[in-house]
Amino acid sequence: MKDGTVDYTTYIQKAIDTHKKIMMPNFPLMTTGIFAQSNSQMYFQKGSSLILKPTADVRYQIISLHGIENVKIYNPKLIGDRDKHLNSKGEWGFGIDIRGSRNVEIYNINISDCWGDGIVLVKTLRNIKPSITKQNIFATENIKIIGGIIDNVRRNGITIAGGKDVLLKDLLISNINGTNPMAGIDIEPDDSSNELANINIDNVKINNANVGIDLHLGHYGDPRLSKSVTISCTNISVENSNSGIYIAGYKTKPNIKEITGYFKVDNLFTKNVTKPFEKRDQFGLYPMIQMNNYKFNTNNKIDNSKESLLKNVKDNSKLKY
Repeated sequence: MKDGTVDYTTYIQKAIDTHKKIMMPNFPLMTTGIFAQSNSQMYFQKGSSLILKPTADVRYQIISLHGIENVKIYNPKLIGDRDKHLNSKGEWGFGIDIRGSRNVEIYNINISDCWGDGIVLVKTLRNIKPSITKQNIFATENIKIIGGIIDNVRRNGITIAGGKDVLLKDLLISNINGTNPMAGIDIEPDDSSNELANINIDNVKINNANVGIDLHLGHYGDPRLSKSVTISCTNISVENSNSGIYIAGYKTKPNIKEITGYFKVDNLFTKNVTKPFEKRDQFGLYPMIQMNNYKFNTNNKIDNSKESLLKNVKDNSKLKY
C-alpha cells in the first residue's frame, strides 16, 4: 500500500538495522516510530514521508536517535497524530527525539501535527530505546539541524533540554498551539545533569506561537556547584505571537549558586507581538542576558527604543542592551 494507511514499521526498522544507507520509498509510510542506528544515513525522496499511526500513548517519537553517533538525515517529512490522537492526556509526542546521541546532522526538515514537540534534544533516559542504558549513552553534542519547517505541533517547535555544540539554522517554525509553553524554541533543561554549552540559533523565523524563544532555567542550578550556559541567538524574527523573547524566573529565590555564562540575542525583529521582550524575577541567579540590534514593529512603525525593550522587564539584573 502506497497511501500511508498500513503500518510498515517492522519492514522499515529491519532495513535500518541491516543497512547503513537508507532511501525511503517515494510514497508515504505509516509507522509507530523507528530507531536510527549509528554510522548511518537516511534519505527521504520528494514523495517520502512517515505518518505516525494514531496512538493513545502520552509519549512517542517518529524518529528516535537514542544512544547513537555519526548520523545524517536528509529531507525528513514526518506527520504526527494530533488530529487523530486516541487520548487527551500527555504532551510528549515528538517528531524527532535526540537523546544521548552525538555527531548528528539533519537537513531540510518538514515536521507537522505532533502531539508534543517537533524536535527534542536531551540527555535523560525517559522513554529511551530499551536496549540503551546509562552506560552506553553519549553526551548530547555536535548536533546540527539546518533548513526546513516545523508546523502545527502542540507544545514546542524545538525543545533544547540539554546539549553541547548545537546549531539550529535557517528554520521556519509556525502555528505552535495546544499546550504550554507553546514556544517556537524552548530552552529548558529538566535537571542539572543536562549541559547547555555553545548553543547557536541563527536565522530562525517564528510565526503564530505563544512565545518565540523561551529561556527557562527553573530546574537548573545546584546549591554546591555553579552551572554555566552559553547560548547565542542571531537573526531571529517573531511574528503574530504573545512574546518574542521570554526569560523566565523564580517565584522565590531558590537555594542554588549563581548560573554563569550568557544568553545573547543579536538582531531580533518582532511584528504583531504583544511583549517583544519579557524578563521575570531572577534574583541575580541567571546568566548575563544581552540584547543587541532589536527592532519591534508596532502599528507599522519600527521601534528600537530602550523604553520598549524594558517595558516588560521585572528584573533588570544582568541585563545588557
